[in-house]
Amino acid sequence: MARDLNLEPLFPTTDIQGDILVGLLKNHEHLIFFKIADVAKFKAFLRSLHITSMQECLDQRAMIKQHKDNGIDVILPTPGLNIAFTASGLKTLGVTGVPAALTAFTGGMHSSQQALQDPPSNTWKVLRPNSNLHGVFVVTGASHAEIVDIISLRLAPQGENGWKLRHEEVGQVRPDPVRGHEHFGYADGVSQPGVRGRIDATTPLTPQQPGAEESQGQKGQDLLWPGEFVFGYPGQDPGAASFEVKGPDKVPPIAFMQDGAFLVFRRLAQKVPEFSRSVKLAAASIPAGPNPVNQDLIGAQMVGRWKSGAPIINAPTSDNTAIADGTPDANAFEFGGDRHGQVCPFAAHVRKAYPRDDVRHDPDVTDEATIDAAEAFTQTHRMMRRGISFGPELTEAEAMSQVSGGQNLTRGLLFKCYVTSIENQFEFVQQRWCNADDFSQVGSGIDPIIGQSANALRPFLGAAPVSHVDADKPHLSLRSFVHLEGGEYFFAPAISKLHTA
Repeated sequence: MARDLNLEPLFPTTDIQGDILVGLLKNHEHLIFFKIADVAKFKAFLRSLHITSMQECLDQRAMIKQHKDNGIDVILPTPGLNIAFTASGLKTLGVTGVPAALTAFTGGMHSSQQALQDPPSNTWKVLRPNSNLHGVFVVTGASHAEIVDIISLRLAPQGENGWKLRHEEVGQVRPDPVRGHEHFGYADGVSQPGVRGRIDATTPLTPQQPGAEESQGQKGQDLLWPGEFVFGYPGQDPGAASFEVKGPDKVPPIAFMQDGAFLVFRRLAQKVPEFSRSVKLAAASIPAGPNPVNQDLIGAQMVGRWKSGAPIINAPTSDNTAIADGTPDANAFEFGGDRHGQVCPFAAHVRKAYPRDDVRHDPDVTDEATIDAAEAFTQTHRMMRRGISFGPELTEAEAMSQVSGGQNLTRGLLFKCYVTSIENQFEFVQQRWCNADDFSQVGSGIDPIIGQSANALRPFLGAAPVSHVDADKPHLSLRSFVHLEGGEYFFAPAISKLHTA
């Protein structure tokens, strides 16, 4: 069915905060967690605060593209500032009527600890539960100096503007040639949803790229209705025959939430040398057989992509940079040709977190209607991810010893995502998919990257990409090398709501 832009909503691009649907451009990011110390001063500060809009993000991208098209290779300034509030912060601001049914948001991330199998919140290194955490400033820029400038010009001084610093996280893009890769070395953020909707009368937010289907932006990037990521627009329909079907509007729970979104933040520490050692030991533990393995292949099977970002489903035994991150084919795949997980393990991170056209507990399905309905359900659990790495690069001493250096040395990912249902999107994916050893098929194992479990060893069923025989799949037990160190749930309002708070 041909795409009809007239049926897609027109976004108020100057009112939606920039990070939600477009993403703040960043080489550096500071997350400044704050308490509202003086409500009157803070409200006056909010009314004049310059928040980076969706339109500004679009303009920055257009400016960078124009420079590249003209052969100009310079780093351009891309200042960004967004803001989001906890449930306690909204209450302090005087926002009323937030429904008690928003249990995850009103209870805070710590209230979901048992369901998510997170570490007890009293052991978290950062953001332990506290009603005096009211919000977070998301500050981004092309350089650390640019972020300092934003803080100086827009946020300081704290006291005069009615807020007080509670905690700060500092993230940065890793240096070339591993720019865009997380600390384990794998390309990050390769797969993001396409979004239906227009930025003006005739311009789609996510245009169709060459080779893509009419229901896609880039090849393999399905176009979703924007209500999954921002309130007040049509969302996906979990019971639809196809993901293309427009679902009901995601009505904001209160008027204040129109054109806003929930923000999930988690600080995820990564044990990098320990992960590398585990991958090597796992490869060595598999007896010689019809499916030769090495540590690079086992690592790729755990993630579902090679370090380049090439999907293992299309590069079963060795990396292929022709389909790596940044190429048109990086997401041009489904799992329909690998229903028994013989090429890409069922528990591979990219398959757990986004199972595409997998059908739960039915690896032998052939009915196209069942497959299409399963994918429509899957698309109701997508997230708009905005993470960035934090911490120092791995040292040679750590690599040699295979042990992370020191109790206080932490590196990992500052995970952020935007959704309109914390429970049905972020928590569902973490709990029902990544943590579940029977998803998508019985015996799959736990997501070896972000899966949480009380057990020290987690099952992981590997692949058999050469023999294509289920019995040849290795049964592995893997430790966890990604640990939650703290987090919280926030709400990012429309800019106009901030100015009238």
